[in-house]
Amino acid sequence: MARVKKSRSMRGKLGKTGSKEMMKEQNKARKSSPTRRFVTKKSKERKEQAHKKLERLGLLPEKEAGAAPVRPRRFVFVKPVDEKAEQAEAMENANNIDTDSEDLSLDELLSAFTEQK
Repeated sequence: MARVKKSRSMRGKLGKTGSKEMMKEQNKARKSSPTRRFVTKKSKERKEQAHKKLERLGLLPEKEAGAAPVRPRRFVFVKPVDEKAEQAEAMENANNIDTDSEDLSLDELLSAFTEQK
């Protein structure tokens, strides 16, 4: 059996089952589908090439010298919170009453009197 050369004609593409309208619909679907990687890569390369050319010719608009935002490091050590130390510190702060100040609040005076008993 001899191999038949694949036809590039519309009839070959359609075969015996399809029609011209179906082929048009398929083309529309193909065009509306999301772009493939190759297409986006090429368009990106073209854009970069045009950018380089403008830069070479000096036609590129001046960029503002805005610093790029600092990217956070991926692994940052966060010291675990020691609850006992925090509670002890809070208790110390509560016990240390300012006796140097002349105008003590009513709560501080009451707490000072109640502690003496």
